[in-house]
Amino acid sequence: MFQRLQQFAQANLAALRQKGSFAQNLAVTFSGSAAVTAIGLLLTPVMSRIYPPESYGGFAVFSSLVNNVALASTLTYTWAIVLPKNEKRFLALVQLSILLTLGTLVLLVAGVALLGEPLERWLHAEALHPWRYAIPVVATLFNLNTSLNNWYLRRKEFRKRAGIEVATSLVGRGITIGYGLQFQGALGGLIIGELFNKVTAFISLLRGGLHREMGALYRTFSWARIRSVACEYRDYPLYVLPANYLGVVAAQLPIFMLTSGFGATMVGLYSFSVSLMELPVALLGNSLAPVFQQKAVETHHEHPERLADLCLQLYTKLFYLGLLPFGIVTVFGDWLFKFAFGARWEMAGLFTSYLGYYYVFRLTGIALSPVLALLKRQRVALLSTGALLAVRFAGLAVGVYLHDVRLAMLLFGLGSVAVALLSDLYLLKLLGVGVAKVALRTVGLMAATLLLLKLLRLGLAALLGW
Repeated sequence: MFQRLQQFAQANLAALRQKGSFAQNLAVTFSGSAAVTAIGLLLTPVMSRIYPPESYGGFAVFSSLVNNVALASTLTYTWAIVLPKNEKRFLALVQLSILLTLGTLVLLVAGVALLGEPLERWLHAEALHPWRYAIPVVATLFNLNTSLNNWYLRRKEFRKRAGIEVATSLVGRGITIGYGLQFQGALGGLIIGELFNKVTAFISLLRGGLHREMGALYRTFSWARIRSVACEYRDYPLYVLPANYLGVVAAQLPIFMLTSGFGATMVGLYSFSVSLMELPVALLGNSLAPVFQQKAVETHHEHPERLADLCLQLYTKLFYLGLLPFGIVTVFGDWLFKFAFGARWEMAGLFTSYLGYYYVFRLTGIALSPVLALLKRQRVALLSTGALLAVRFAGLAVGVYLHDVRLAMLLFGLGSVAVALLSDLYLLKLLGVGVAKVALRTVGLMAATLLLLKLLRLGLAALLGW
């Protein structure tokens, strides 16, 4: 046993030392994501003491508008940039993304000029009036940065990409804090910090080496090639774009239904639990997804027969990684939250218990999702997101109808777990993996882990007299 562990450690250390290896690239992106997460965790308490809730509320509306505009404006073609094997077709996708971004900028500026005030009144966001033209600017920079980030990803420049993420996070947070201290936490500080974050990222991405390749965009420009790649990757606007919007609705659904059925307190408890569960998923997902996407594209082009094995290995490792930690959250969530945050957050811990294992398959789904583009089966993502929305709505509706918030969240969690697991298994099936054995092992290990942890809870409760 000891020899096997030693061999495993030596093999992974050797992979880490190998330049350009999957393990080394993952370590670089993980360290960058971890640093950005740490910056956020350390500086958010400072910012929350400078900026009042109304400033954060206005910025939440601003961010929502930017995110929705940015998602729609490029029709998600930016996500396909890493896929073409041919260099000219890759550049054509970059050209298409830039054209869509700049064209949308013109339309957005005109739209803000004509419809800005009515939209502000409708959203009760009059505080955004002085900053309304920042919406198209930030959305444009976001899309340009996405294109450049994927360019780095295609070039395997993971180290530069991670360094830029850390630097821009520090700049944005620093400006936000400085402005807030100077102007008593005015909304503009949050918006200006976000604007400087995007500007710094854009300049850094260009100066990191891509400025020397910009000439290729002009030399290879061809309307015919741009139309060709737009048709070739049409599944992105047809399926990926609506799938992402359905994902947004699925994520926001509990907020609206819990508000109408049980009041703002339950929404606060749910939001608090989800925000904590998203932290490890965001950290690992943001580290794994870009590295795995590049590796999967390379494998698909050079050794397509190895792609299924690569995906199954990643799924298995992530499942084992999350099996015990999320099992502990599932069984001991209410105790953990009560101990860590106080008795008033115990119900939030219970909600987290119902969602524990969903986040295992959410993580595997995020990591494996780029494979759907390689298989040209983006519609699967649309169908699975639609199924997730449907089961979540049904579970919440039953709980609201019976006026039982615990039942609502239990059904919500069970439905989410089932859809996420089935989506992962279907993806593996598309690759030719025999999923019956994978499914039995997955469900069996989850059941055994939960049983052992439940027995441990009962023993601790008896021992402590709870």
